[in-house]
Amino acid sequence: MSLGLGRGSFDTIRADLTARRSIVPLATVLSVLACAAACDSTEGGASSTPLGGSKLRILVGFSTSSPYDLHARVLARHLGRHLPGNPDVIVENMQGASGAIATRHLATETRADGLTIGQLSQIGAAELVESNVLSSFEILGSPGPAPQIVLFSRRSGITTVDEWRRAPRPPRFGSNSTPTPPYVTPLVAAAALGLPIQMVSGYATFADVRLAFETGEIDAVGLSLDSYHTQFQTADVRAVLRISSAPIREFDVPDAMSIADARGRELLETGLYLMAPLVRFYVVPRGTPADRVASLREALEKTWVDPQFLADARAARLSIDPVTFGALEQTITTLGARTAAIRDLRSILQPR
Repeated sequence: MSLGLGRGSFDTIRADLTARRSIVPLATVLSVLACAAACDSTEGGASSTPLGGSKLRILVGFSTSSPYDLHARVLARHLGRHLPGNPDVIVENMQGASGAIATRHLATETRADGLTIGQLSQIGAAELVESNVLSSFEILGSPGPAPQIVLFSRRSGITTVDEWRRAPRPPRFGSNSTPTPPYVTPLVAAAALGLPIQMVSGYATFADVRLAFETGEIDAVGLSLDSYHTQFQTADVRAVLRISSAPIREFDVPDAMSIADARGRELLETGLYLMAPLVRFYVVPRGTPADRVASLREALEKTWVDPQFLADARAARLSIDPVTFGALEQTITTLGARTAAIRDLRSILQPR
């Protein structure tokens, strides 16, 4: 249940990761859907009409206590105003397997009529490339990347990257499952920067990770700024590193990209920075009528700059920096061409 990464090449990574439970990879879910999507693309699509009198559903694959759910609920309060007919918008949670259950439901059991939007979460670049997500879904857009931060407890005695590098034993990081930011962020950062790390994965919930942090069972955690504000905020932390090109006002720490060498920057960009907007993005099933897709894309873009929505998002301490569907599709294409970096990331993140 540990992974030691020294300052040597990531090709010599020594791993001994044992997950406490199995997680269904999203790539596995979507890889079997490409044929079905092609076969069904002419079926089930309703003509696009104003949505007045209808309910628009946002399907979220995570619990009601998660930042994913909070984002969707803030969005639901405002999205209907920007759609023809001003429909009611509701959020439905279908948690399990790190979002894979909701993804499968959206791709195989949901009518392609534009009345159900899915909030997907892609964490691993290799998994994203293997999933061929564009074969099953039309991408609508993303509220944008949430900055990632690496936090150490006070009792760890580590306050800087240099102290992390010189730690007498690899610091213990905690994660509730493998395809989540607390698992991916620290492992990729440590590999890119040649830092020692021991990953303790498989906690049942993120609340268990926080408890382990507070009791000293683990030394550190990597998480999004949204998760910190909504699930983790505590005085017993010292930020050491950020995964964000823009400064974070409350955490004056270096950006990982600024202290990496050329190879490390490629790993960071491929595994974390390009992936950041895809940690939370919205889709509809492939086959949804084109005018309904266009209407939903336009409504999301309007909502994400709506002053009332932004006021609610600020009050909830959520990060909003919208990314269009076109930019997300280009990112997926770019990642697909980075075969060497994807291969290395697969090795770095593979539980053993």
